[in-house]
Amino acid sequence: MGRGGGSRPRWIRGGGLCSFWRRQVAEMVNLPVLTRFLGTKLAALSLCEEEEVLLVSDLHLRPEEEEKRAALEALLAGRPAGSLVLILGDLFDYWVGPPQGRAPGWKELQELLRRECERGLSLWVLHGNRDYQLGRAFERRTGAKVWGGGLLLRRGEERPLLCLHGDELCLADLAYQKAKRRLRSWPARLLLRSLPFALSRRLADRARASSRKKIAKTPPESMLPTRGALRALRKEPSLFPCDLLFGHIHRASHGDIPGEGEPGRFFVLPSFEPGEAGHALFGRSGLVLVRGGKDDPSFGTFLSPAEDSQ
Repeated sequence: MGRGGGSRPRWIRGGGLCSFWRRQVAEMVNLPVLTRFLGTKLAALSLCEEEEVLLVSDLHLRPEEEEKRAALEALLAGRPAGSLVLILGDLFDYWVGPPQGRAPGWKELQELLRRECERGLSLWVLHGNRDYQLGRAFERRTGAKVWGGGLLLRRGEERPLLCLHGDELCLADLAYQKAKRRLRSWPARLLLRSLPFALSRRLADRARASSRKKIAKTPPESMLPTRGALRALRKEPSLFPCDLLFGHIHRASHGDIPGEGEPGRFFVLPSFEPGEAGHALFGRSGLVLVRGGKDDPSFGTFLSPAEDSQ
């Protein structure tokens, strides 16, 4: 066998075993990274002048929750072809890797998304804390684009909107932030992807049960965005001034970005539930929260950020 590149194993041709493994857990979509904020890579998307974006977060879809699936299907069906839909993480209640996408029930959820993408929707999915294993296989099955970071939405000279999942802002939850770094390391992600789905599903169920117990014992304020995390946005000249939208805490709310200088606002999307189907629309008139088919001009309740941990 000759020495030509075509005769070598893929992991050698691609720059070594570690590089090959890292690519197995990477997203397919490849955007220029604008900057990193609190460890999260950010990219920019430019919008057309009249483009209205639908934004939704924390759907936590499971095959057995038919009402929630129907609510999502109705929401997407109401968007015209060519519309941009941005899911700010936790589309699924958990996602352990490609084998899950071939399992009954989960396959049908992906087919729902594929139908909408084939109809003309531009669907973008950010990683959440439950589905950070979404990647290339999911993109191929649905036609959606997966981005493991945040997106800065720009429209002409208007104030940009930075969209995050939101867990990176909750710096007072030290145990979670430590676990996040460990679980999202590429060796841990690759190991989880390589397990049989029956085993990885049991591990995911066990992790969620443990998480619920910890949340019940954790002071509520530690699971809120901290003042320091929000203030850090002011130190990013490539981002600020901007408004900030995120999910993760499952509570429709709004507040002010602390610090001196130009005012800044943040907005929090509710979790997606049947009946209300809470989401936001970002158009020329700004950001509007929609719940139960009606606009909520106040965008939920006022939220005071948590104090920084000592």
